[in-house]
Amino acid sequence: MADISRAGVKDHGVVTKLLIDIARLEDWHPEVDRDHWDGIIAQLLDSDRWLFLLAHEEDEPVGLAVANWSITLKGARDQGRMMALIVEEGSRRRGVGTRLMEETLGAARRRGCHAFEASAETADESVAAFYRRFGAYQEKTLFEWPCAETE
Repeated sequence: MADISRAGVKDHGVVTKLLIDIARLEDWHPEVDRDHWDGIIAQLLDSDRWLFLLAHEEDEPVGLAVANWSITLKGARDQGRMMALIVEEGSRRRGVGTRLMEETLGAARRRGCHAFEASAETADESVAAFYRRFGAYQEKTLFEWPCAETE
């Protein structure tokens, strides 16, 4: 069974590696300045507005959950958002994602969050079904648009 722990600034290299590895598995090959990303991740790990949970099996990192907290106008309470939920391919279907999700939702409840949300590609029903197992009760449409200059 995977051990789950909150990642700290000292874990920035492990977190950065997991994020880069999953990007490549998803066929996204960004030009990565590893030092730049390590610095950004270290700053986020040091913030109380972000939660990074690492899953380890036999001292090897096998999963990562990343949540962000923001204050809403609705009662001036936090709202949480799942930013990433990553499980290494060889560790899937063994409860790692479930443990990460349970720990993340527990952290949201302890913060007194008004709501917690996650987004998923609509074509991937298995991801939606996974979130529904944890009591997700409402599905919304997410509007997205590019902000970068186009050529």
